[in-house]
Amino acid sequence: MGSPSSDKAAAPPQKDVWFHIKYWGFILPVAYVASILYVLIPLSGVFLTVQDYNIDECVKIEGPRDFKSCEDFALSNEPGIAYVSCDPVRIQYNDIMGINRLTPGEAVPPGSIWRVNYAETPASIEKFNMQIQSNISAKFHSLGVTLDIHPETKQKTFAAINKPHLEHPSVEFFDVDDDQLTLIHKHTVHHADIYSPNSIHVVQDPRFRSTDGIPSFFFSNDHYFVHPVLRKLETYLFHWGNVGFYNAVTGQVEKGVQGLYFANGVSGTDQDLFVAETNKRSVKQYKIVTSLDNGIPHIHLNHVAEVKFNMAVDNLHYYADKELLVVAGHPKPLELIKYIASADPSLLVKPPSQVDAWDIKTGETKTMIQDTGSLFGTSSTGALDVKNSKLVVSGLYEQGLLVCDI
Repeated sequence: MGSPSSDKAAAPPQKDVWFHIKYWGFILPVAYVASILYVLIPLSGVFLTVQDYNIDECVKIEGPRDFKSCEDFALSNEPGIAYVSCDPVRIQYNDIMGINRLTPGEAVPPGSIWRVNYAETPASIEKFNMQIQSNISAKFHSLGVTLDIHPETKQKTFAAINKPHLEHPSVEFFDVDDDQLTLIHKHTVHHADIYSPNSIHVVQDPRFRSTDGIPSFFFSNDHYFVHPVLRKLETYLFHWGNVGFYNAVTGQVEKGVQGLYFANGVSGTDQDLFVAETNKRSVKQYKIVTSLDNGIPHIHLNHVAEVKFNMAVDNLHYYADKELLVVAGHPKPLELIKYIASADPSLLVKPPSQVDAWDIKTGETKTMIQDTGSLFGTSSTGALDVKNSKLVVSGLYEQGLLVCDI
């Protein structure tokens, strides 16, 4: 036996605990993957049953062959009129989802903006003439759009995100001439921080207008990466989308919201901003706070609320007088991904559509319409025409528009 002194000197046996540092190289990756699956499995929609709901009073409005793949639209201040952003080659080229089926050197027709009077029977569907430099018009592929009504002159300015293939995007501003069916180009915004824009919301406050009347605007960058492979990885693995604020007074971008899991639609007022976070199936509300620095206005955002939906949320439209947010989206995102990735999507049934409403005052949400895809699929935008009691819906890969009585 050892002496008492040697027993005291002997070190106690080490405990082999599970959280020993040598295990963290395994624990951390597993935890990260588990956190991703926790979000992506419900997002996929595999456990969701989609049924036709409230579409009996809906009519699909179709027109010329290139009146399709209309991702977004803006309702005019004239009831019954929609300005619709369409890009027929989206099925072949969708940089957001990393799809490019175009052959090198293939001639690609540009996208178009359409003026649709859906209050008429039959609906009037006319393509705008665009008075714009040829280097822009030939590569015009619009995505998110909005309409600005100048608070003093009432001049209508149409703003469109332009995503020319394999080039840096821009935001283009046009004067609207409804009588001559013409969009007259007036301004281009290029900025290094506007690198993957998806949606825009203009600010009406005259203090935030440039000397030539261009409004400041919020925008979402859906991804951080622009390389198609990295973009695909980011879609599922990283929360690097963001919302920025382009200050037209300074010509600079100010920080808005960082760390979004696929930032998408933005909408609101000068006091409130709503942001769609697609992969989290949620919409976040922020208060817009304005400050002055040496006479120059700036903004920052304070988070207020977040609401979950049973779909991958897309574009938003807010109605301040009713405190109501209309949210369009994709209840079966996995089916949408399969459709986009298919070699011949025409052989497949279009993925389903859904449009919800969030009552800001009560916090309640409700489904306005749901469609299995048999009538109108791939819903990306929904908006209310209150005067005509209509819900207007566009579809990412659909022909025309859907107009519903409400």
